[in-house]
Amino acid sequence: MKVSPGLLTLLLVAPQALYAEREEPKASHREESSKSRTVRTSDRDEKKKPAHPAEAKEGKGASARLKALEEENLRLRKELAEKGGTAAASPGSEGASPEGALAELKAGNARFALGTRTRTQMGYNDAALRATLAKGQAPFAVIVTCSDSRLGDNFIFDQELGRLFTVREAGNCPDTQSLASIEYAVEHLGSKVVVVMGHESCGAVKAVLESGPTPLPGNLWSLQAAMSGLLESVHHPAGESTSAHMSHLVEANALRQAKVVLTRSEIVQHLCKAGKLSVVPAVYDLASGNVRFLPALATDAPKAEAHH
Repeated sequence: MKVSPGLLTLLLVAPQALYAEREEPKASHREESSKSRTVRTSDRDEKKKPAHPAEAKEGKGASARLKALEEENLRLRKELAEKGGTAAASPGSEGASPEGALAELKAGNARFALGTRTRTQMGYNDAALRATLAKGQAPFAVIVTCSDSRLGDNFIFDQELGRLFTVREAGNCPDTQSLASIEYAVEHLGSKVVVVMGHESCGAVKAVLESGPTPLPGNLWSLQAAMSGLLESVHHPAGESTSAHMSHLVEANALRQAKVVLTRSEIVQHLCKAGKLSVVPAVYDLASGNVRFLPALATDAPKAEAHH
C-alpha cells in the first residue's frame, strides 16, 4: 500500500506535537499565588471605586419615572371619579375601605384597557418589591375568577405583586377550599373587596350549556353541580343568538357565584354587615379588556343554589 507524502508527514509530526503539548510546563505555585493575590487586590480596588456617574443618573431617572407613574395613576383615578360622579380616591385609600378598593380596581382596569398600565410596568423596582413582600402581604382585594389563561388579574387591574389575593376556579365557581382562601384574605390580611369575575366565552359555562342534563366526563361533572339551576334561571327567547345567550349565562353565573361567597361564609357576611367588606360580581370582556362591575351584593341577598 502506498502512503502519500502528506499523510506520512502528518503521522510523524502529529504525535510529536501532542507530546510537546502534554509536556508543556505548568506555572509554578509561586506564580499562581502571585496571580491570585493580584486578582484579589483588583477586586478590592473595584469595590472601593465610587458609583459611576451614569449609575447615579440612572437611579435618579428611576425615581423620576416612579413619580411620573404615580401622578398618572392619580390623574386617571380623578378622571374616573368625575365620570362616575364620585369623589376621587386618594393614593393608599384602596386599603382603607371597600369603596376605595373598588375605585382602584376600576382605575387599574381603565389603564389596562387604554394600554397605559403603570403599576405593572415598574420592572426596575422588582427586587425591592420582592424584598418587601418577603416580610408579609396586605392585598386590598380578593379576585375570584376563572382558570382561563386569558384572565391574568394582575394585568387586568394593573396591580403589582402583593396587591391582589387571587382564587381561580374553572367557571369562577368557589368550592369549600376557595371559600376558606377568601376568608383568610378578608379576615387575616385585611382585603376590602371580593370581586367574583366571570368572562365572555367562558368554556366552563359553555360546557354546562352544551351538555344539558347529560353528566360531563371525569371530574367535570362538578362544574354542573356548581352551576346547578343556572340554565333554568336564564330565559332563552326565540331568535336570540347563541353568543347573546352565552353572555347572559356568564353574567348570571358571576352573580350566582358571588352570592355563594356571601351566603356560605359567616365571616364574609359579618364583615359586609359591618361595612368593612363588599362582594361585587363582574364580567370581563376578552376583546376590549374592560371589566363591567355589577352592583355590590346586599347583605340580605337570597341564599344561592349553586353548590359543590
